[in-house]
Amino acid sequence: MKKLNLVALMAMSMSVSMLAGCSQAKNTIGILYPVEHAALKLAADGFVEGLVEEGLKEGSDFAINSKNAGGDEASLQSLAKDLVVSSDMTLGLGTGASKALKSASVDAGKTNPIMFTAVTDPVGAKLVDKDENGSGYVAGASDAQPIALQLNLVKKVLPEADKIGIIYSSDEENSVVQAEQAKAIASLLGLAVSTKTVSSPAEISAAANALASEEGMDAMYIPTDNRIAANMNAIKDACNANHVLSICGEFGEVETGGHISYSFDYKMLGKATGKMAAQILKGEKEAKDLPVLYLNAEQCEIRYSSANLAGSGIELPADLIAKAKDVNA
Repeated sequence: MKKLNLVALMAMSMSVSMLAGCSQAKNTIGILYPVEHAALKLAADGFVEGLVEEGLKEGSDFAINSKNAGGDEASLQSLAKDLVVSSDMTLGLGTGASKALKSASVDAGKTNPIMFTAVTDPVGAKLVDKDENGSGYVAGASDAQPIALQLNLVKKVLPEADKIGIIYSSDEENSVVQAEQAKAIASLLGLAVSTKTVSSPAEISAAANALASEEGMDAMYIPTDNRIAANMNAIKDACNANHVLSICGEFGEVETGGHISYSFDYKMLGKATGKMAAQILKGEKEAKDLPVLYLNAEQCEIRYSSANLAGSGIELPADLIAKAKDVNA
């Protein structure tokens, strides 16, 4: 066997290096899930679609590295640290994940762009100083919901209703904000309010059953709560057993156990966030140049689940069905 000379070896080495370089994406984007459920998965998928629609190609212009904390806070913080040091850009799905990424960036002295999506109150969460942005390296989209329109569904379905329950995670900042807003709005609608909080998945079934079985309970409101969204069967069982209507903060909760929601598609939200990220990756804008994006009521619609309602003993009025979409159709 003939030995290759030094020149040939160097040429081969350069060719391999060039091929390796061509196979690597220009930007690695780390996506952090606090826990996986339908809405967050749609937001992440939409984010990638938004990048592609802006002319960026997955595999050459960007590569996605997704991590899922599985509902564990320690894992969330650890994964955030890993993604911050290994990514050119990161995306936080929800308030907790986005805050973990920002904290990890500060600790590591990094200023790579951080995108967020599905965050109820970005200013309150201290991700940005103001909705207009104007400083820092964080930008993204809010999933603030039309809670007044959502709670109006109670009276549309159950005109005689006078009591509503709210169940949410006490340690999810976004859920606390929504619960407080829902309490105030329910009061304006003449609805008495009872609440239950949970801090682990194991508590959801008991809390939901206790709330749904309270005397005079007519409906239950579930905000865009990551922990509960991942365990909606417990809500379905409690509400149906007690003939209580469940009003959900987003469509994913309807698909996996809830009854009805007035919201927007989280893929739309994620796509809008992806288009913002594309502007940064293409060098057209910096994160600070991008104000927080809020979707409006005109981008919302009503969706319900005929399958989940089937065991509840509750019937939706015909005029509501006529302008709503059945997620089981």
